[in-house]
Amino acid sequence: MYEKFFYLNENPFHITPDPRFFYLSRKHQEAIDLLLYGIKERKGFLLLTGEVGTGKTTISRVILDRLKGGVDTALILNPVFSAFGLLRTINEDFGIKVRLYSTKDHLDALNAFLIERAYAGGNAVVIIDEAQNLTPKALEMVRLLSNLETEKMKLLQIVLIGQPELREKLMMPELRQLNQRILVRYHLDPLGQDETVEYIHTRLTVAGGLGSVRFTSRAMPVIYQTCEGIPRMINTFCNKALTAAYVAGKRIIDGEIARRVKEEMDREGATRKESAFPWAGSGLLRYARYLIPSRVFLIALLLSASFVLDYSTRHTVAGSGDEAAYSTLNPVNPEKSVPFLASAGLEPSQDAFVTTWRTVETRDLAKTTETDRLL
Repeated sequence: MYEKFFYLNENPFHITPDPRFFYLSRKHQEAIDLLLYGIKERKGFLLLTGEVGTGKTTISRVILDRLKGGVDTALILNPVFSAFGLLRTINEDFGIKVRLYSTKDHLDALNAFLIERAYAGGNAVVIIDEAQNLTPKALEMVRLLSNLETEKMKLLQIVLIGQPELREKLMMPELRQLNQRILVRYHLDPLGQDETVEYIHTRLTVAGGLGSVRFTSRAMPVIYQTCEGIPRMINTFCNKALTAAYVAGKRIIDGEIARRVKEEMDREGATRKESAFPWAGSGLLRYARYLIPSRVFLIALLLSASFVLDYSTRHTVAGSGDEAAYSTLNPVNPEKSVPFLASAGLEPSQDAFVTTWRTVETRDLAKTTETDRLL
């Protein structure tokens, strides 16, 4: 819609994983290098995790582009499969034809295919995106695939890509064997503030509009604070900002436009408001509405108990005779008992205190004995 207005060849901020627009940050470079190393060295299992929108799927496409000849690949997207369905899909991606339909038949066919490729000097890679959606049984099937090996090397390299929930799922007791076999792991963090600026400039350059549209120094911090370095959110924000500037007839994205876009994304619920809590990301956020009232109630309860105790101590002197004296005597610090002894008509001396304490104690013991006898 706004491409001609900004002299752009194409939309620079679409959210599809196009490798041409890929911004190679230090974090993304590390992830790619580590995964390519694991594939080349036949490490078997590799794990890449990261928050939604950090560029994991784009990295998988870049890896597929960089794998040289002699490497057969299978890419599994949104793997909502049963264990057998996952195995069958992998074989289909490798182009393996299976005449029969049992699990054993598919495993035998895959094993024969991998051995043939290995003897020819080749390699085979399965990349499973959104792997956090795999059921425990499907993940167990993935573990079984790692048993396809020779005495010297792994025949199949399996790259699991998913959100942080995948790491939590792998820690389940029934998946501990799979978790122990993952030798290469990388967690992709969001971009920093400087990287966010470079990311925006990179995409504008690829789209051919670096000199025709400008984001001011006041707009950039708003973008970073709103998007928290998540590339997909940055794309959404910048797309809205360009649209707003187009409607206003401007070719500069200033702080005012950026703040309006931020407010719009806040209303839409597109921003991660939970980051305001120090324990965001720990899994407690969804229980916040229960935890916060509970803490307030507990504090109020403690304050009420403290008030009642203080009130009771101050007004015990309202009693009469030695009842009042007994309820307020302090055997540890006798001097604190002086006001209460005086109120009971006793002399505030150490002897008076001891005598009164023993007298009251003896009397209460007698009352207890009489009560026991009657019962």
